[in-house]
Amino acid sequence: MTEHLNTFNTLVSQLLFVDIKISDEDKCISILCSLPDSWDSLVIAIGSNAIALQFDEIVSSLMMEEMRQKNMES
Repeated sequence: MTEHLNTFNTLVSQLLFVDIKISDEDKCISILCSLPDSWDSLVIAIGSNAIALQFDEIVSSLMMEEMRQKNMES
């Protein structure tokens, strides 16, 4: 997940470099849509509970879910 988020943030930075600004909500939708099918339940939960999507909150949720999945594997 960390690598995925780093790649995503790099792309957003590259767009900013060419004067294309992406709104926080668009970043949220884009990152959620870029996740594999195995993350669908979290994507649905985030989408159904959020009134206004906040990118930092979504990143936090993704990192917590990754830790939860790793702990279940152990």
